[in-house]
Amino acid sequence: MGQLKKWTVVMASFMLLAACSDDQAAQTETEEPKQEEAAVEQKEMSEEGFITQVTESQILVNNIYFNINDKVEVRSDNGTEISDSKISDIRTGMKVSVDYTGPLAEKFPMEGEAGTVTILADEESAKRSEALQAFINKEQLSSLLMMGQPIVRDNEIGFLFSNMETGDVSEVRIDLDTHEYTIGGK
Repeated sequence: MGQLKKWTVVMASFMLLAACSDDQAAQTETEEPKQEEAAVEQKEMSEEGFITQVTESQILVNNIYFNINDKVEVRSDNGTEISDSKISDIRTGMKVSVDYTGPLAEKFPMEGEAGTVTILADEESAKRSEALQAFINKEQLSSLLMMGQPIVRDNEIGFLFSNMETGDVSEVRIDLDTHEYTIGGK
């Protein structure tokens, strides 16, 4: 009877080891496609919004800091024609579309590498940019973080923003013609 118990324990151990090794093989097989999928997901993406901060090496668009260097292509699109521009043409308040490849750094604000920055200079985008620039200049906001996409209706642009220096979050509405604005309903 003692031999039978030993034999049963040995067999159970082998079966447990075999089951564990099969799980590891199955796990490796399922991990490999995920890595391939991640590589596929890193296709070119685009973020459209307003530049709310410009530094020597980055621009803040919506809630993403995009690194910009001499390899970044800068264009201007007036709605009918696209022309070449320079990094020095980029200003706070401009509406842009940023093409980028790869994952964004998971922090807040997120970070990514810009490939192409297209300054949207059509009539509607220019009007919105001028209103935002007037607000930023009058409030002297050097670190404004727009929370989500602005909403435009009834000749007014509205959005939530965070003053990154104070951490205060407020809603602003700017008249697109007069550039008068209200913050938090005041």
